[in-house]
Amino acid sequence: MKKYIMLALSGMLATSCIDTSVLPNDITIAEDYWKNKADVQNMVASAYLGMVSGGTVPTNLIVWGGFRSDELNPTETIINDGRWDDLKKINLGNLDKTNQYCNWSTLYTVINRCNQVLERAPQVVEIDPAYTEDTYNTDKSQMLALRALCYFYLVRTFRDVPYNEQAYYNSSQEMMVAQMAPAAVLDKCINDLLEAERTPLSANAYDPTDWRRYGYINIDGVRAILADIYLWRASVTHSAEDYQKCVDYCNLVIESKKANYVPGRFETEVKEYPLALSTKFYQDVFVTENSQESIFELQMDGSHNSNTAIQYMYFEWKGGQKYGFMQASKVFGTLGSNAIDETSVFSTNADKRYFQACFNVSDADATYFDVRKMVDKSPLSEPTQAAQRPSASSGLERTNFGQNLIIYRLSDVMLMKAEALVQLADDAADVTTDDKLAEAFALVKYVDDRAIGEEPTKDGYRLKVTDYATKADMEKLVLAERLRELCFEGKRWYDLMRYNYRHVNAADYTKTMAELAGDNASMAAFPANSQEMMTIVQRKYIENAAAITSKIKNEAYLYFPVDDDEIKVNNMLKQNPAYADDDKYVKN
Repeated sequence: MKKYIMLALSGMLATSCIDTSVLPNDITIAEDYWKNKADVQNMVASAYLGMVSGGTVPTNLIVWGGFRSDELNPTETIINDGRWDDLKKINLGNLDKTNQYCNWSTLYTVINRCNQVLERAPQVVEIDPAYTEDTYNTDKSQMLALRALCYFYLVRTFRDVPYNEQAYYNSSQEMMVAQMAPAAVLDKCINDLLEAERTPLSANAYDPTDWRRYGYINIDGVRAILADIYLWRASVTHSAEDYQKCVDYCNLVIESKKANYVPGRFETEVKEYPLALSTKFYQDVFVTENSQESIFELQMDGSHNSNTAIQYMYFEWKGGQKYGFMQASKVFGTLGSNAIDETSVFSTNADKRYFQACFNVSDADATYFDVRKMVDKSPLSEPTQAAQRPSASSGLERTNFGQNLIIYRLSDVMLMKAEALVQLADDAADVTTDDKLAEAFALVKYVDDRAIGEEPTKDGYRLKVTDYATKADMEKLVLAERLRELCFEGKRWYDLMRYNYRHVNAADYTKTMAELAGDNASMAAFPANSQEMMTIVQRKYIENAAAITSKIKNEAYLYFPVDDDEIKVNNMLKQNPAYADDDKYVKN
């Protein structure tokens, strides 16, 4: 049975002495707060609650991390809702600074809660003997890690973002903060995570009696975020040192998962890596949840916290409606000729993910497919044929979605390591003779084989090392495997951005876009995006693909604009010059 984390924040009294406009909706903080251990740990819980309450953060993570890629399109059916309208604009390349998905405020709310704990918790150590230095260090590490994760999402989505470590308690405080260049923000994130890593956090052993082992960021989570940041930064700057750090941190996570494996959970197998059996994968990871593969996932129970992101985006935007706001692109329903076929995602229907990812994949006439992954919570065994989208009378139609949103899991980390290893290989390397390419292939094959299972396949499909001999082939294979394994989990757009950066010389990452563009808002500093990446993105469009993708012609367009409302209230913010229009990029 799924074990839920109930982040109930009881006993917090509203007062009139604090302006609550900048505080969490669920609590208010009086001057006589922060007196004991419970006060601090309620605020730690509140920071995590901010990641799930109202569904806004999970929705943004899906839109920011997946929707602009080749895996998703707006639903074909016209939906009378502004959220669908704004998704349509993004898909057509008409993203602008009034689009609601440009709003970053919910993540800054979480960041402020982290800052409040980091600022106020030390005083509680002095006045409450039950709140020890060790407990404080654990809470501190939680908040440093969660804050770093939030900033990492913001950098990948907006590039230049305000960075602040000060806690806000009322609207009279000065909140004007300028954007910082992404290199500086990532340096601060790394420093926070390295400090968090030094604190003895719990390992990732599956223990249903200890919710901190699977609901909060643990040591494996800290290291997974570090690996991800190093992989991102290495792709932007072409740094071999950062690629190696990514490999090193992936190794630490993988070894921890092996060491903390507990037999008996859905017949989880341990050969080289503790991944669930092929026949139990979907059930274990997406239905029962908090699997041994899990590293960090946002906890939902369908009652206290309903995952409206999954509900509205992938399944039904309103009770009884047939469609969500998004559907999977046609490439998910067409079987290709090999593992890196540019017209498809899957090469064989022996790959169980082919049936798990989408409903109705056997419909050759379909333009798009409804997402099944994370939506269908009913299967106890793995599908061997296409599943039909359930009707309203089937019991699947519901208003409360209890599906967790997975941020990191083991196969993700394995494929991060594979991606970094490929980039560390010599350009002229051959997979049959180069140890790094060979290890990268073995990681991909292990993940791919898990999806097929132990039994021989009817078409004899298995990845063969000789089919991906070069570094370029291996880079494409890792990218393709990440799509098969992690589709619809908010990863694909960031994967494509890394792929793009590896094939261009990025604009100076130590400067903001405003500094690069200069007083004339020149776009000359931003390189054209790689044709390889553009070709991948184009495949989701049925028509006018080249014309649509031409609207994201250079690096600046890969990032979202700053919400116009944010610029109106913070005169230190400057707009992404790709969306400057007639006001250039400075607030009027």
